[in-house]
Amino acid sequence: MHILYIHQHFAIPKGATGTRSYEFARRWVQKGHQVTVITGHYDIGGLDYSSTPQYIKGIKIIIAGNRYSNKQSFLRRVWSFLGFIWYAFVAGLKQKNVDIIFATSTPLTIGVSAMLLKIFKRIPFIFEVRDQWPAVPIALGIIKNPMLKRALSILEKKIYISASAIVALSPGMAAGVNDVLGHIEREIVISPNSCDLAHFHPGIDSASIREKRNWCKKKIFLHSGAMGEANGLDFIIDAAIKLRDISEIHFVIIGEGKERERLLTRVDEEKLDNVEMLGSIPKLKLPGYFSAADVSMVIFANHPILEHNSANKFFDSLSAGKPVIINYSGWQRDLLEFHAAGFGCKQCDLDVFVDRIKTLAKNPELLINMGNEARKLGEKKFSRDLLSDRVISLLEKVYKNNREFNSRDSR
Repeated sequence: MHILYIHQHFAIPKGATGTRSYEFARRWVQKGHQVTVITGHYDIGGLDYSSTPQYIKGIKIIIAGNRYSNKQSFLRRVWSFLGFIWYAFVAGLKQKNVDIIFATSTPLTIGVSAMLLKIFKRIPFIFEVRDQWPAVPIALGIIKNPMLKRALSILEKKIYISASAIVALSPGMAAGVNDVLGHIEREIVISPNSCDLAHFHPGIDSASIREKRNWCKKKIFLHSGAMGEANGLDFIIDAAIKLRDISEIHFVIIGEGKERERLLTRVDEEKLDNVEMLGSIPKLKLPGYFSAADVSMVIFANHPILEHNSANKFFDSLSAGKPVIINYSGWQRDLLEFHAAGFGCKQCDLDVFVDRIKTLAKNPELLINMGNEARKLGEKKFSRDLLSDRVISLLEKVYKNNREFNSRDSR
């Protein structure tokens, strides 16, 4: 098959963000498929921005559209999303002998390009739901206009109906898609963000990082990822305030985003010496920091819909063999606590979260046991080979069904 993979935020390991699309695409190339990626100018994607196609691990990569950054204002990001609809459509039209389209959000508007290419190229497309749009920005109060809410909800349903099948990154997202579809049936495959088991692993020597950063006598609670409104990282600062008298407990926050400067200011105002905020770290260097940590945290703002997330940092934590503590419930909490790989709590329950941190900090044996179980969980359920195979099997099925349908129709 020739797969046209549309992902505005495509990233490679040289970048500083998730590489799910890259890892899936290179595996599909290894299986003998041709993969053409259409992506945008993403500031932390790690690509060399050029007007000519790039080839990485056999993947043809075409960069189209205007620039996008997590630091941009909401309106600037919306402009980037809207512009990419046209750029991706034009770039897609130029690709020859494409058999199927795989379009992955966010944003939701990726689906518009896919629908147009489906019509003009007369081939099927599969839509991947990474975040529930517009439900998430509506829940966060980012989208308030009633007419815009209605328009985006109509667009969401139209995209789901137009797709031949849908990939959802969590059970909650799959349920949300079904709610939107109502009585309309579409095959939905759940394929969460996956574990990079080779890149992140417990055997990495992190002694130099701990020594350089003066972490040797501390229990490091690490959070790595974007710093936006949805991430709710004030929660970590609130926990640090409650735990400031326990010198052993030290919070490390890695990443960039529009909330970073405000959070730094708050740390300074509170005179917190138990919170350390590092900048963005390239994906290739990030495993060392996970290895240097004692516990990995996954934090989200206090909105129930965010419990359906499938954040990269959760799976990186499992791969690294670290206990995982999250500040919400849902499918990830169920997994962690069933497999004794970490803890969750009711969403943003600060007192329970702080108690969990104290428990982990004073139990070295528990840290080791939970870390071992985290790695086992990643290997058993979330390996990239397993989940990329799940998605390519769906693409092959849709492609085969489409060929058979066209063959019957031409008789």
